Amino acid sequence: MKREKCVIQSFPAVICWINENIHQGINASDVIRISGYSRSYFLREFQLHHGVSVSSFIKTTRLKASAQKLISTELKVFEIAQEMGFPSQSTFCQIFKGYFNMSPTEFRYRSMRPEI
Repeated sequence: MKREKCVIQSFPAVICWINENIHQGINASDVIRISGYSRSYFLREFQLHHGVSVSSFIKTTRLKASAQKLISTELKVFEIAQEMGFPSQSTFCQIFKGYFNMSPTEFRYRSMRPEI
């Protein structure tokens, strides 16, 4: 992630930036910093326009990108956890299971099996 003083003053550009940097362990503070808005204004407007907090949006985006990696690569679960900026494999597995109602390994297995 580029940590220079980059100012992005539109929400579509912020979403694009999140998607481009999701694998780098970004958080709400990083997004607020590049947005060019005050913290309170940004958090309020993001919630209003997207229906979720910026932290929840980042978490969901990170989990969906992780799920895509599980399907499209042969990387091990711990490698995906590292690449996607999770602090540990166990944290990744716990958060992933909370969102998808199955472990990353089970998700990969079910995604590879054709539906009968």
